[in-house]
Amino acid sequence: MHPMKRLTIILFALLMLAMPAAAQLRLGPKVGIATSSLHFDSKMLSSERRMGWTAGLQLELRLPIVGLGIDGSVMFTHRNDVLQGDTRTYHRNYIEIPLHLRYTLSLVGLNKLVAPFAFTGPNFGLLCHESSNITWDNRASNLSWDAGFGVELFGHLQVSASYSLGVTKAFKQVGIDRNGQGITGRDHCWTLTAAYLF
Repeated sequence: MHPMKRLTIILFALLMLAMPAAAQLRLGPKVGIATSSLHFDSKMLSSERRMGWTAGLQLELRLPIVGLGIDGSVMFTHRNDVLQGDTRTYHRNYIEIPLHLRYTLSLVGLNKLVAPFAFTGPNFGLLCHESSNITWDNRASNLSWDAGFGVELFGHLQVSASYSLGVTKAFKQVGIDRNGQGITGRDHCWTLTAAYLF
């Protein structure tokens, strides 16, 4: 197991064990749009940023420590990739499981109307479908790290923006460089989402 995955699992397991019964649990649908691009380990290849989408469910746990919380989601994410100067589109579908530690800023007298928050944490992606005439060697799973911010409106609606940086490679090989070495790539994504929690 990758050391980053092991550390993340241990940290979240400790947080879950330490949670008292006073914590508040909320659940709701979450949808959004995502623009992704691939970053390769060779200057021979570059990709254009393309629009995709994501949808799923979000679970949020508010801890009795002021402002702190944990949220996790199960999301179906559709990504489109296009190499610079190429017209062929590469489609990938993932089941993503982001786990975030978040901090919500308390605004006295306004918390029920508007509550800004920031979050960060790992995002585990499991490849479930690919479609293209490009022969790229995908990894079945990858790990990214998310960081973002947002605002909760009227105590239920959360709108957020985040950046996801690929920690592990999404592709074992997307081509061969001039030295005969395989070229690998990582995902970099901007995502804008809205969730309604009950």
